[in-house]
Amino acid sequence: MKILASGPSGPAAELDPLRAAGHEVVIGRPLDQPGRAAYSEADLGAAARDCQVILASHLDRISRGVMEAAPALRLVIVPFIGTDKIDAEAATALGILVANSPTPENFIAVAEATVALTLMLQKRIKHNEAKLRRGEWAQRGDRGEFLFGKTVGLVGLGRVGSHVARRLVNWDVRLLAADPYVSEERARSLGATLVDLPTLLAESDVVSLHASLTDETRNLIGEKALRAMKPTAVLINTARGEIADEEAVARALSEGWIAGAALDAFTREPLPAASPLRAVDPERLILTPHNVSHSEAGRRANLALALDQILAVGRGEPPAHCVNPAAIPRWRTR
Repeated sequence: MKILASGPSGPAAELDPLRAAGHEVVIGRPLDQPGRAAYSEADLGAAARDCQVILASHLDRISRGVMEAAPALRLVIVPFIGTDKIDAEAATALGILVANSPTPENFIAVAEATVALTLMLQKRIKHNEAKLRRGEWAQRGDRGEFLFGKTVGLVGLGRVGSHVARRLVNWDVRLLAADPYVSEERARSLGATLVDLPTLLAESDVVSLHASLTDETRNLIGEKALRAMKPTAVLINTARGEIADEEAVARALSEGWIAGAALDAFTREPLPAASPLRAVDPERLILTPHNVSHSEAGRRANLALALDQILAVGRGEPPAHCVNPAAIPRWRTR
């Protein structure tokens, strides 16, 4: 097979297992390339024209147009969890499989990062560090908050949300969860109470987003939702930027609808220089460049799982983590 790695994040030698199996590997635009930008639809379609597989980066959108420009394409796979930049519906119609790489190193790392960001806001770490670096010392008004005794609301109780719950269940917090696809029994097994979103927003001291990006969740947290939160509450988004309205979040912080926020994902990445988020008080808003959960160990594990699935497709087997299994019957006959 001919495989396009549209944006590898490590050395080219990491793709040697594919070459050793007799596959041709084409390197696109490495992520560490200075000024690296996402492909246009036309450029990515041209790069993938003769390929059977696209190993896609998080910057590159795999549209119907890209897939139609690559008539031999059989698999689009990402070495991470999110597949929202791949038109899975079009892929299914075309008989192309879409797969992701949900390793424990991936979703556990996001859960750890969520807890860390929550604590940074509760303990006012950025505020107090800035004060110390200015040569000042602590005063009564610089004190933070306990996490124990608080209510933590998890919007989404899938792989990441469930691991956040597991980490917080022994912190003496009250856990709420809003997820229409999870049973009350499943929530109870994680120490959480299943509620609707309005209840979660009204009662939580911490609102943490862990939903997948779908038409249902796009702009789920907008002005109405933010105004429904407690003025002392904080918002954490380690999921997808499009789930929260960034302009509304900026206003919520600037106008005091909520007390703080931590964002690791954005609607446009890299975050534009003109984003209103950049003007918000940095002591109340933590911004990280969609990497707060990243580690070298996690990156290598994700890539290894992606390569294993590509090799399986080369043997005529569907990938283990196919997200559009309805495409498999047509895929087998291509």
